[in-house]
Amino acid sequence: MSQKFTPLAQSRASYYCKGSPVHFVMVELFRMEGTGATVVTLTFKNLFSRPLVSFTAYFRCKNKYGEVVVEDSFTYDNVYAGEGECFGFDDAVFVSDEPLGSVEVRLGSVTYDDGAPHDLRRCPAVALPALRPLPQRERAAVCRALGTQDADYYPEEAADGWRCTCGAFNYNAGRGIRYCSECGVEKVLMQAAVRDAQSGAAPARPQFGADMQFLPVQDEAPAGGSGGQRGGGVQYAVQKPRMPRALRGVPEQEMERPAVPAMGGAPQACVSIMKDSTADFILRYMPFVTMAAAAVFTMGAVLVSQYLL
Repeated sequence: MSQKFTPLAQSRASYYCKGSPVHFVMVELFRMEGTGATVVTLTFKNLFSRPLVSFTAYFRCKNKYGEVVVEDSFTYDNVYAGEGECFGFDDAVFVSDEPLGSVEVRLGSVTYDDGAPHDLRRCPAVALPALRPLPQRERAAVCRALGTQDADYYPEEAADGWRCTCGAFNYNAGRGIRYCSECGVEKVLMQAAVRDAQSGAAPARPQFGADMQFLPVQDEAPAGGSGGQRGGGVQYAVQKPRMPRALRGVPEQEMERPAVPAMGGAPQACVSIMKDSTADFILRYMPFVTMAAAAVFTMGAVLVSQYLL
């Protein structure tokens, strides 16, 4: 009867080793259903063009209190992993009777089909950008565009490679790798899908806002002619090309109006409302002029009638 395992946790590598032909990919924890023990597996990736035969890694497991539970090494024999292939994910390197809080991994040595061992302990570790999960809406859009269910993170650029939306780090090493070595997606298509998802998820910018002081002049003339009066409004003419026009009702100290010495000096394609124009003067003072004229006429009529009598 086969043993049953339940996934507990999965964590991607937070670093890569510069110059190493083997990279650490992830650590996974499983619960053994029969005993409740925690099983640790490590996944690595061969980046070299030759088949990988044997590989040794060092690891350290700590419990939830930060105490070291085990510090040991594990050798994978008879692997024969080709370039870009992952291995180790089905080998348990440690079984713990207590829950684990963290697992630390270091590269040891590797042997290829030529039989010569290569020490990897001197390859410097370089930190990777932290994984940033995609929001659910963007993730759904990216998955649809790429035809996958593994698009979980924002892609990231690093000094020696790039991180895919599936979380995999693709080590370029000057080769300009275009496809993800784990999910197979093309880098250009992935970046385009993420950009499209971000633009689609962004809220549309309102055309009018309380903080806007100018609006673009309309291309089309108002109904009823290019220079008519609508609903008792101010007469205006729309001209091309587009220029900003000032909003009525906004306090002048908040406006950035160009200095206009006279009505004839107003810039083209701008709507100017001249408060002291001739038409405005007539409309404003016409009632007073009419009343004064009527009074003078009445007084004249009275004087003439008295003179005739």
